Amino acid sequence: GCHPEDLEFFIDEKQIAQVLINLAKNALQSVENIEKGKVRIVAGQDGNGTKYIEVQDNGPGIPPEVMDEIFVPFFTTKSEGTGIGLSLSKRVVQLHGGGIQVRSLPNQETIFRLTFV
Repeated sequence: GCHPEDLEFFIDEKQIAQVLINLAKNALQSVENIEKGKVRIVAGQDGNGTKYIEVQDNGPGIPPEVMDEIFVPFFTTKSEGTGIGLSLSKRVVQLHGGGIQVRSLPNQETIFRLTFV
């Protein structure tokens, strides 16, 4: 969903699409063994006029001890992963003057929020 519906982002579509695909893939992997697993992508604008895109999932979440490391290059919890994903994603978003925040409640929800001023 997107509110307002005519929300525009002045960003490099291809690069940000890659970031979103990457985040969505991670989210899908995290819910693949969960009974009512779901992944949502939501866009909107907060009260301060900051535009955001969120990738939400209800997977197992990110353990607190790992949270500080997920954006470090080559850090990965996946056996087949390269770990380039999140650090590169963060870099791309920062080059657009934006940021990535993440919050995670184990076994409830994980939300990656891309913000653009």
